[in-house]
Amino acid sequence: MVPDFSADFPTFARLVSESEPEHILPPCTPGQVSDLEASLGIDLPTSYKAFLQTAGGLWLFGGAVQMSSGHPFFHEFPPFDQLSPEQQSVVRQRGGNWPPPSQGMLCFAEYFLEADGDQVLFRTEDGVMDGEYPVYYYAHGASPARVSRMADSFGDWIENVCIQQFSKT
Repeated sequence: MVPDFSADFPTFARLVSESEPEHILPPCTPGQVSDLEASLGIDLPTSYKAFLQTAGGLWLFGGAVQMSSGHPFFHEFPPFDQLSPEQQSVVRQRGGNWPPPSQGMLCFAEYFLEADGDQVLFRTEDGVMDGEYPVYYYAHGASPARVSRMADSFGDWIENVCIQQFSKT
């Protein structure tokens, strides 16, 4: 059964009802959302909490968007000197700085816009602004890896950016 996102995300709801989402997770209770915030040590964005209380996660567009039970999680990378020699070599070959530019950001979904394994993240370091965090795209396969701002909020991302690319399929 397709979750009803129409109250909070009407454009997304219409597209989801036409796209046959996969791997739909049950909605989170308000208590589960509070527990998640406590375990992460931050407040989650208001629009993301509304999403989680409609569906705990789902896959869309053949897996191009994946919000799973493993999300959200912080990007935390070890110091360069703790990487194996092989890992250090890859970092040097790809260029850029270590840790990757997504260090400390909160990943809430896999988002295969440019490549498999790319992600969307909340930049939480400045705190919640008007109940939201800005959304960034992490292109892990780029040389060097990069992050770029996609939307001012989860609601803006899911209603406009997320569906834009995939609504053409």
